[in-house]
Amino acid sequence: MSTIHSALLYLHIILGVICLVLFWLPVICQKGSKLHNLSGRVYYYMMLFIAASGVIMSSMVLIDPIAVYVTGKPLPAEAVAAFEQQRRHFSAFLLLLSLLTWVTIRHAYAVLEAKAELQQLKRLSLVLPIICLFVCSVYVFWLGWQSGTVLFMIFAGVGLVNALAFARYSFQKQVAARQWIIEHFSSMIGSGIALYTAFFAAGGRRMLAEILTGHWQIVSWIAAPALGLAAIALFKNHFARKFRVVT
Repeated sequence: MSTIHSALLYLHIILGVICLVLFWLPVICQKGSKLHNLSGRVYYYMMLFIAASGVIMSSMVLIDPIAVYVTGKPLPAEAVAAFEQQRRHFSAFLLLLSLLTWVTIRHAYAVLEAKAELQQLKRLSLVLPIICLFVCSVYVFWLGWQSGTVLFMIFAGVGLVNALAFARYSFQKQVAARQWIIEHFSSMIGSGIALYTAFFAAGGRRMLAEILTGHWQIVSWIAAPALGLAAIALFKNHFARKFRVVT
């Protein structure tokens, strides 16, 4: 179990680093061009693997954290319960982030394929992950409330908002003219937010450990979401005017 987890983790990290760069190609190149379509498709499939591997790794820890992490000397009996609880709580949080990434990137691509055909967005393969994201967000928010972990509550709130927003878009009666362009763009930026959040929270937190100490470490988690939401706000009107999107 530990070997499988380690192999998935290495692939997860390698593809994540590649996607940090690849994310920008569809953003900066001409929309609808061959490079835009090809780079976007490669980025989509890599992000699906990143999200799926995150779900699998988190689930493995939720099932048996001892088998995943304790491969050498066994833990003292009195430390096992505390260790399992700590790892399971954090893995539930990582599961939330992985589900959020999966749902966001799938929604971005599904919107692009469906355009005005909303019925395509009501497929079980798209709706079920949104339901899972909603349920997981509620659970992680409860964990954060019980333990006083602000980080859990913040990202649980993000998960809830996104799950409701994706469901609202998918089950609306009709799509305004070219509205799908803004939805696709916003969701792709959302996947980038998830990607860069993971980067800043893992590698970035270590690099800034001497500067961001104590509670200030939460900045490494919220830096990417804050910048990403600002980017969506800045460019949303630009693309709406450029593509004559009806709101």
